Amino acid sequence: MKWTPQMVVITGTVAYVIVSVFVVLGAVDPMNTFVYEWLQPLPDRVFAYVTELGSAQVIVGLSILGLLFWYWRGDRIEAWRLALVGIGTLLFTQVLKLVYGIDRPLIDASLDATTYSFPSGHASGSLALYGLTAYVLYRKKQSKVVIFILLCLVLAVSLSRVILNVHYFSDVLGGWLVALTMIALSEWIIRRRTA
Repeated sequence: MKWTPQMVVITGTVAYVIVSVFVVLGAVDPMNTFVYEWLQPLPDRVFAYVTELGSAQVIVGLSILGLLFWYWRGDRIEAWRLALVGIGTLLFTQVLKLVYGIDRPLIDASLDATTYSFPSGHASGSLALYGLTAYVLYRKKQSKVVIFILLCLVLAVSLSRVILNVHYFSDVLGGWLVALTMIALSEWIIRRRTA
């Protein structure tokens, strides 16, 4: 079976709803504890810097730079998509945080951790920006090394939030599902408009 953007949107939405129900019921606590303890040997000093690559300021700034880059390359669709998916995902994530109102394990303004916990904005923003860029480069048959680095960046930024104890792993999962759904939705729209 070949996955279509529509199927990813539906699956991502359903998976997000399921994860959010488990989060609200507190059923994710054993998983969150396991992942946090598993990641604890990693150096949190390094990840305090890595996490900044997923901050709203960096995601918005790089989304705008990406818009200019794709415009310069003559690809208006990808230019606007990168900016809209990157910034739109961050905004939608903030709305979802207000809806759920789940507290963080630790509030730390120096780590950009002052809003509610679920879903993680760093996880959703990094997947929306770096993940979408990796997907577009993959589709355009560009450097596999760059694609690999971008995907590692998504993973590092996302897990940095758990390592620094400012998010639960379930927040990261929720953020990934939000971004994945937004990327798939953008692909669905583009395919319909260009078909």
